[in-house]
Amino acid sequence: MIKKATAQLFLNSSEILRGEGVKKYTKKVSELASVFLNSEMAKENNEIAYEVYSINISEDNDESLQYGVTVLKPVTVDGECVLTRGHFHADSSYGEVYLGLSGEGFLLKWDGNEEVVLEKVIPGSVHIIDGKEAHRLINIGETDLSVGAIWSKNAGYDYNTIEERGFPVRVFKNNGQIEIRGKNGEKREC
Repeated sequence: MIKKATAQLFLNSSEILRGEGVKKYTKKVSELASVFLNSEMAKENNEIAYEVYSINISEDNDESLQYGVTVLKPVTVDGECVLTRGHFHADSSYGEVYLGLSGEGFLLKWDGNEEVVLEKVIPGSVHIIDGKEAHRLINIGETDLSVGAIWSKNAGYDYNTIEERGFPVRVFKNNGQIEIRGKNGEKREC
């Protein structure tokens, strides 16, 4: 038997997810002020930092998969590149997959201790995130960075640990060059 699709999803030319059931939310730089080194400057910035388009793609079971596209704008705050809040998974037995769609950026992964990994995100790149790793996206380019993601609804989110401890690495642009710095802005070698 051939079934007709009940809904179809599309990525448009801007790599934005469209279709029935797609939800969208937007974060402004000012709403992320606490994650930037210069939080006072960030509080004054009402530019869009990123948008997330997502859909529950298998609602009829407990292992429900989610698919989303995050679009980070090419914005900086006092030289620091725009980034997502970042999070651990509440249930660390669930990983996640990121797919580079357009633009240029980094996926920052952190084990919560000493290990920090920066993976280059470009169109076509695939990134496997262990459920135990905190992760965030950072736009280092001059255009939007669009990244697809697939994860289980059961993974959940732990934003509190990041808010309390912060990621140990920051990414800045200085005269067109990318600089990796520590949590407090000190220069770091990779």
